[in-house]
Amino acid sequence: MKAFWVEGLYLNKRGVNKAKKTGTYQQSYVEPFAEVVWANTREEALRYATEKLEGGEWLEEPKVTVKTEEQRMRSLGAPELPLFPRGKQKAKKG
Repeated sequence: MKAFWVEGLYLNKRGVNKAKKTGTYQQSYVEPFAEVVWANTREEALRYATEKLEGGEWLEEPKVTVKTEEQRMRSLGAPELPLFPRGKQKAKKG
């Protein structure tokens, strides 16, 4: 089994019910979802994450990756935010 990170926005159960009745929903019903799910495949990880929504629905297809967004950005060398710990820096040659 692998650890998959599932990250996305979903409409909670109350928002889904409201959307079915009126056709629209308030932004207050939108919640973030970011969890690690242990699964064999990406599809299985997505299915487990959807079950954890407890009646909610995805606003758009969530991102399913092996790395977190933070790990991905650090590997690209993206600038760090102040007051947050920095990753290991490479020694300069020269």
